[in-house]
Amino acid sequence: MHNRLALLIISGIIVAFAIANYPDLSANNRFVSYALLFFGLIFGLISLYRTTQKLLRNMLLSIVAMAAFSFVLVPLYNVFCDVTGLNGKLDLSIAAATPRGIDMSRTVTVEFVVNHNREMPWLFKAKHHALVVHPGELASTAYFATNPTNKTMSAQAIPSISPSKVSKYFKKVECFCFTSQKLGPSESASLGLRFYLDPDFPKDVQRVTLAYTIFDITK
Repeated sequence: MHNRLALLIISGIIVAFAIANYPDLSANNRFVSYALLFFGLIFGLISLYRTTQKLLRNMLLSIVAMAAFSFVLVPLYNVFCDVTGLNGKLDLSIAAATPRGIDMSRTVTVEFVVNHNREMPWLFKAKHHALVVHPGELASTAYFATNPTNKTMSAQAIPSISPSKVSKYFKKVECFCFTSQKLGPSESASLGLRFYLDPDFPKDVQRVTLAYTIFDITK
């Protein structure tokens, strides 16, 4: 009886683990598979509790419980983060840019420029001259900064958008302008930018310009 029960539990664990790690499963399906595996282990523990002697039962309970906990904790946590977006694992793919989806019926050209500040010695330029995006589509680009001086400096980038009426529809998901930037002597950095245009972006505007000016805030 005990041998059959143990064999059944082991077989169930192997099958559930194989299904849960099938590469084509979505995050939700993997979460369900690991949940079924967890509940299967709980059921096995209950069965062992009812059918074995007290001493042996307690030993088996401790061993199986610790093994089950270490076995399912990491994959369950990873799947949970995939589903909920906790711990920085939020999906920032195109589909996640906006819950309203992407407006594939039109495109907008986004230009990236730099307004040079005479009092700022840094070299500053955009990675792309322009990108053509659909409203609702998540896009990525970057700016490059170099500190040509012999001292460590801190800078703050200030953005401006033209025409100004579309500024509220320009959504930055990640931007180096959110915080100050610090570069040592002759140090360079790539400063990332991720953004999307709100699906309500005005239909009469086909081109928008995003400009940055950097200011010395070392002192």
